[in-house]
Amino acid sequence: MAETFRKSKVEHYISMLTLRRDTLKQQLERAEFDGQREYLQGQLSAIDLIVNEIASEFALDLSHPKSKSHHGEE
Repeated sequence: MAETFRKSKVEHYISMLTLRRDTLKQQLERAEFDGQREYLQGQLSAIDLIVNEIASEFALDLSHPKSKSHHGEE
């Protein structure tokens, strides 16, 4: 049971990172963020790296994302 709980927490953390990633992508598409483009791209790359490292470490399959709920409901 503890392993399932930990996996659930990791999946929740990845969903939060995914939400941040989506926000950064939206900001990259908006003209008012042009001056921060390099910074936002760096943040986006860092989040991608972290998500991939966590998925690899915990043997998670990210190709089939769960529901878009970010409230811990499953």
